[in-house]
Amino acid sequence: MKSNMNSPTLIIDSYAICHQVKYTIGDLSYEEQKVGIIFGFLRHILSLSKQFDTNKFLFCWDSKKSFRKDIYPTYKENRRKEQTPEEQQLYKIAFKQFHELRLKVLPKFGFKNNFIQTGMEADDLIAIITQNYDQELVIISADQDLYQLLSPNVSMYSSKGKKLTTEQSFTEKYDITPKEWVTVKQVAGCNTDNVKGIKGVGEKTAIKYIKNKLGKHTKTYNSIVCGDTIIERNEALVKLPFKGTKTPKIKQDGPFYLANFIELTDQYGFRSMQQIETLNSWITQFGMV
Repeated sequence: MKSNMNSPTLIIDSYAICHQVKYTIGDLSYEEQKVGIIFGFLRHILSLSKQFDTNKFLFCWDSKKSFRKDIYPTYKENRRKEQTPEEQQLYKIAFKQFHELRLKVLPKFGFKNNFIQTGMEADDLIAIITQNYDQELVIISADQDLYQLLSPNVSMYSSKGKKLTTEQSFTEKYDITPKEWVTVKQVAGCNTDNVKGIKGVGEKTAIKYIKNKLGKHTKTYNSIVCGDTIIERNEALVKLPFKGTKTPKIKQDGPFYLANFIELTDQYGFRSMQQIETLNSWITQFGMV
């Protein structure tokens, strides 16, 4: 097994990976059952394991219920409205595989850290873990809200953009600290999550405001100063973790049994994973016995 004491622990934004593979091989079927997301997810795990030379994974999942919607009913409402009927149907089919991955596939494989909390998002779980874990962590996600979690021992890798962001590279790009990113999102809002900020203010302008580089006699500056109610409301929506998030108890993974792997890949028809070269990669990376 290549992984060692110095290898990083990968914290997976699990839904993000599921959605990423949904549009590439999501149509893959076996015995009239859709299995493409499960296949793509596992393939991602092997790729990440090899790339970061680790077999330490923490999987974080979104709860179906959202406490944020309780305080801001239109939170993420744009995502559903933008979906076509075909996309909504695809999501229903995909969600079954998300559920199966979390409850059946990953645990049988040997992964014991599958975290979900009612009302919370994966982002909240990722955040609380980074606050309570001092080893090297790499967040696997493309969600820029997570920039606020960057620190000397926490970096972030986008498997979609193939880009690693560290505390240093973030500061060099944005000229602020990761902790100040929360204020940027409070002021500018978050289009992805349908969180409205101060009208006409984007991230670059919000950064200028934080750094006192925005003219105090401008209309934009006045809008921000007078928008304290919006900014205060947004703090609960964008700051991680959401109030009340509980710290998950991290368990030791494994053992990773080869027999279980063969059984799973047989069950879903993943014959390519049983080919010698790929199988040897799984055995090596996860120390299968």
